[in-house]
Amino acid sequence: MDYLRFAAEADPVAVLKFGLLQPATGHRRVLSPKVFHAARIAATQTADCGTCVQIEVTAARRAGVTPEAIRAILAGAAEERAVQDAVAFGRACARHEDPGDTLRNRIIARYGDRGLVELSLAVTTALAYPTMKRALGYAEACSVVRVDVEP
Repeated sequence: MDYLRFAAEADPVAVLKFGLLQPATGHRRVLSPKVFHAARIAATQTADCGTCVQIEVTAARRAGVTPEAIRAILAGAAEERAVQDAVAFGRACARHEDPGDTLRNRIIARYGDRGLVELSLAVTTALAYPTMKRALGYAEACSVVRVDVEP
């Protein structure tokens, strides 16, 4: 959290406003916890931020996602199509690529437009933190770390 301490010292109002993003990070009404967190983990992992991946893994565990499911998500080896789609969506967005109509249409068919918006918000908010760290010059904090999946 060094990057937030730095930012708070430089501009506390900016950090307060950045903090207003926090409630949006947990917005989930349509997606299952596994699908929701798969997209967030995959996006953060693609952003190459190990410490942020750990935060996402911890949030997934707290939401009831099993360690086995998380390991599969991290390895890109999820068996369920819905989880595979969430991972692909999160990774594409994190790479600044269009996920494509085929993937978007599968998500809409499964969850409706509301689910697509929810998944998009999940990925967008997951990327805010590693992006802020990188922008402030704290990318060294985004080094590869061993992600602990167990509770």
